[in-house]
Amino acid sequence: MENIRKPLEFVDSLDESRKHIALFYDDPEYARFVEFRFLKNGLVRGERCVYATEEDSGSIVLKMLHYGIPLEYFETKKLCVYQIHSYHDSHEELTNRCKKDAEMILSGLLPPFRISGRIVPDVSSAAGMLLELEFERKTHTCFDDLGGSVMCRYDLSKIEKTRRKEWLAELRENHHDIIYVPLSEKGGVFKCC
Repeated sequence: MENIRKPLEFVDSLDESRKHIALFYDDPEYARFVEFRFLKNGLVRGERCVYATEEDSGSIVLKMLHYGIPLEYFETKKLCVYQIHSYHDSHEELTNRCKKDAEMILSGLLPPFRISGRIVPDVSSAAGMLLELEFERKTHTCFDDLGGSVMCRYDLSKIEKTRRKEWLAELRENHHDIIYVPLSEKGGVFKCC
């Protein structure tokens, strides 16, 4: 993997080319800043945007407004925030819930678009991480048909620990680029494939 530039430079350079990006971070506030910049840049370009989060959607909207994303984008539905709930069901039930959440996020979303989030909110267990990797593989396999850019966020402190190195390697294989945001805010962007 080659370090190609700083996170914000990379996010600002994204154009019509569609990217599947993983955002690995140790600094959640700076990572959120990178995500919001990714979405705001898309809105300015006329793209529809979605933010999927396990946090309260109302508090995220307030943070976006504070960041400087105009209210009109929410009023015109050019930017939607969806709360993804954690479930502690069987693998099959969790898979079905995640598929429904993905369908909700993608319903009516016309290209070009940008999505930031993750479909499996809890990746602290092996079961959650395996399911997330399953969705990442499927997304990456059919990415050319998707019609938008996707940024998948991963708080490194929350990824299941016993196989973390293996999980991260597989995540790198299923994304075009990796943005890494350490606590120092320096970080970098690494091209994967």
